[in-house]
Amino acid sequence: MRDERMHAASICLEPTESKQMPYEPPVECPLCRETLELDQTLETHLVGSHTQREVARYLASLHERVQPRSVSN
Repeated sequence: MRDERMHAASICLEPTESKQMPYEPPVECPLCRETLELDQTLETHLVGSHTQREVARYLASLHERVQPRSVSN
């Protein structure tokens, strides 16, 4: 005789953690506007593709833009 009893089963309706990495937009170099390869960091690009003077000029220009200017009478 065949056993036709129902067996308990659990079903999880909660979302499970995905193993996929979240989408990260490509990184663009602020100096030359080149889109970096996925395995390249901005730091390695800056060190390998730009001189210290280029990076310093860029940082100085950013700093000058955010500094408050004094207003003379």
